[in-house]
Amino acid sequence: MKKKSCYIMTGILLAMALTSACADGRAGKAEEAENVMESSEGMASETAAQDLSDGGAQDQETEGQEAKDTATASITPDLNHNGTAEEVRLTDLDDGQGQRLEIWENDVLVCQKDGYYAHTGQTSVFLCTLDGEDYLLRYNPAMYQGVCSYEYVLFTLADNKEKMVHYDYVDFDINFGSPVHGDFDAEAIADFMDEINELLSHSVQLLNTNRDLQGTFEKEGRLYDSLWWLDDQEPPVFARDESKTLQENLRDYQTAMTAAQKPMIIEEADSLPITEPLEMSFCSGAGAWMTVITLNPDGSFVGDYADTDAGAGTIYVCQFHGQFGQVGQITDNSWLLTMEALELDTGHSVGEEWDVTEEDYTIRYVSSDPYGFDDLDWKALEPGAKFILYSPDATGHQPGTELYGAREFQSWMHDRHGFDSEADILGCWGLQNMTSGRGFFADVDE
Repeated sequence: MKKKSCYIMTGILLAMALTSACADGRAGKAEEAENVMESSEGMASETAAQDLSDGGAQDQETEGQEAKDTATASITPDLNHNGTAEEVRLTDLDDGQGQRLEIWENDVLVCQKDGYYAHTGQTSVFLCTLDGEDYLLRYNPAMYQGVCSYEYVLFTLADNKEKMVHYDYVDFDINFGSPVHGDFDAEAIADFMDEINELLSHSVQLLNTNRDLQGTFEKEGRLYDSLWWLDDQEPPVFARDESKTLQENLRDYQTAMTAAQKPMIIEEADSLPITEPLEMSFCSGAGAWMTVITLNPDGSFVGDYADTDAGAGTIYVCQFHGQFGQVGQITDNSWLLTMEALELDTGHSVGEEWDVTEEDYTIRYVSSDPYGFDDLDWKALEPGAKFILYSPDATGHQPGTELYGAREFQSWMHDRHGFDSEADILGCWGLQNMTSGRGFFADVDE
């Protein structure tokens, strides 16, 4: 699980106890959020929004506040903090697939957010008032196949541009018992929910196309996210205990759901399910980088990674080879592999640089770790690392199928598509690094 807070203070004091400090490691999500905010000029729009609701006052009481259903003209915030009240407008999109939130000041469109009812376009936007200052709060509690990424951004419209004030997120996985199950940190989830619910207690809902979130607000009778999926199980599997804290209920949920899963039975296999060498690649489809491996029927493999920075005249490279063993069949279309050996063949230590000049043109090479066969810290995997090999017939449309919940792996598919029914199959051989989730894929005709 990744949980991180990043503060960008603009001379204000947030009227709440935000206890998360900037965590160590990469700040990828916070940087991404900030880039989105900085790139949003005054009339910027966004693909995420939801059913809009209103409230009478800008600052709500925590207790007993009801989630409204419509926005009203009585909401007149000052989101750019220039002393002039803005006008809030909500309209249906022409195709009926969502709604549009607009913030106007003196007949000038300052901010626009488009929200869609379809899962990938859902979002929610709120007017949040702290210490008499107005902010916009965007909250996206996203779940795909049981893999959850909850995040929020608190921002102003300073100079009629979106300026991030605070950002936080938490990732977790509720696919307990799955071979691709990720992390579930009850304390981190509860801490995040405390933060967003504190902000929501000072907010008025402007836009909300997330039906699960809207249903939670209606159930609670206020803007409070109590995590709808905690109530999605039938006793005796799990039932929320209202006398316990959210963190305690999350721990109980984790224990109960783990115990309810059927043990995964892995049958020992004599060899890999292939009869000839299989070439597979790990790439994004954008950028001048790729890792290509050749996987042999005996479990041996060789690989080559290259990433070209043409502007700097530099190529990052890694050649490697290794061996898979301890093959176990999980399902008819998936096999668990243990990496028994990984050796780098680049001929230079990682980080070492050298120049090669040909016809008066010099290229600088940098020895690197094997991207795709590395961990979350970008370091080469150690022996014992686990992989899953998927056949082209692997599916992922429901819990218990091979690819259900393997969101990171699915994101690297060359031919990206959804898994909505039994007819939706992987369509090619795939190899998943269980440490990082990254995936190698054969060409469709392999």
